[in-house]
Amino acid sequence: MRSSIGTKALTTVLGVSLVGVASYLVYLLFKNDDEDDDYLSTLPKTSRFKTIEIRVEKEMVRALIGRNGKTIKQIEEQSNTKINFKSCDSEIPDRLCVIKGSLEGCNIAENLIQEFIASQPVVEVSDMWVMQNFVGKIIGRCGEQIMEISSLSGAKIHFTDDDRSSPKRRLTIKGTKEQISLAKSYIEDIIKQCEIKQQRLDASLAKREPRLPPKNLESAKLAKEAPKAERISSIPGQPDSQFDVYVSAMVDPSHFWLQIVGPKATELDQLVEDMTEYYSKPENREFHVLDKVNVGDLVAALFKYDNKWYRAEVLKIIESNTSEPEAELYYVDYGDTDIVPCKDTYEIRTDFLQLHFQAIECYLSRVDPIGATWSEEAVDKFEEWTHVAQWKKLSAKINGYTEREKTRAKREGSPVPGIDLFDVNNERDLDIAGELVKHGYAVFNKENDLKLSSSRTTSTSNVSVESM
Repeated sequence: MRSSIGTKALTTVLGVSLVGVASYLVYLLFKNDDEDDDYLSTLPKTSRFKTIEIRVEKEMVRALIGRNGKTIKQIEEQSNTKINFKSCDSEIPDRLCVIKGSLEGCNIAENLIQEFIASQPVVEVSDMWVMQNFVGKIIGRCGEQIMEISSLSGAKIHFTDDDRSSPKRRLTIKGTKEQISLAKSYIEDIIKQCEIKQQRLDASLAKREPRLPPKNLESAKLAKEAPKAERISSIPGQPDSQFDVYVSAMVDPSHFWLQIVGPKATELDQLVEDMTEYYSKPENREFHVLDKVNVGDLVAALFKYDNKWYRAEVLKIIESNTSEPEAELYYVDYGDTDIVPCKDTYEIRTDFLQLHFQAIECYLSRVDPIGATWSEEAVDKFEEWTHVAQWKKLSAKINGYTEREKTRAKREGSPVPGIDLFDVNNERDLDIAGELVKHGYAVFNKENDLKLSSSRTTSTSNVSVESM
């Protein structure tokens, strides 16, 4: 009896145990993922997620990111990380690069970034000091020349805003050593070409002889009737530019004529030589005899003070009962006047008219005479300080325009430019208007801001001359 009961009890216990094991196995088979996560979360574990921060120079960040983020995305894919850059103070030279991912991924990303930076060329900055009269040539019209040099060399190039009264201007070049070297070679070539041109021009202009007739009141009176000539204007974007000039003729500081120092001055010298050689021969003059001389005619005439032939415009015919008619002439390339017999004027050969008339009528800006007219002493000093017809360079700057009554017979006039003149032939630049005021010959006018400008930059590329 006891044996039977014991056997049943054992069988019952084993049955319950087997049922429990089976139930637990069924639970494990059909449990969901959430339950598994909850279960695993209770187990101790070690995280491998890391954040690494490295500093990258600002100038390198753009290259590291790449076009549309292409470079940095490739690094993220290769390392299975996320990378971004934190903004920072503008005064700090670098930015913080944050890398997030596994420890192994962060290390891979850091190595890839360092390798990329190491493979980039070293960017340097180099300065050149350029003479002011070459700056315009290097920049080019509307900046075309300097942009082309930058494009060809790959370097960034710009002139700094240093004191423009200095004889030299600083040019900053930024790029790799090779890019800087290439940019400098292009710039040096331009400077060399400019120097060669300037040497040729100086040699040619040095041959000019003084062309100044004796002063007398009558000639001054006639010169006041001189017509307007060419129009002069500054290059767009460079309104304060200065340029080299000669003062070729004058009446007083309010009425004088300039020639631009440049290739056209050399062409004019050659034209005068050719005309003198041609019209000096009687047989040639016979082909160009004028039946009648009229006001407004352009003629070839001998200038009695230097025995050379020039182009001139007839301003007036002077009739007389006791002598042959005479013509009052305006020499269109110089601005002065003279009276010659009509029979001594000749038709201009067609090819001698190709060069634009070079005399540019101007007035001295910022000042007015003390009294109604300029004193004889003021006129003499102005003539002395501007080296009239002596072919010594002055520096000029356009400072306004005015309208004057038309005096030329057949050609319309144009606004007359007001000019600031500086004598740059001595150790100290001489402001002509300021000197007239200083010596009591003039007063500053109302339009002047009472600040005497003594700065200058001489560049013939900064002025535009247009024929009427």
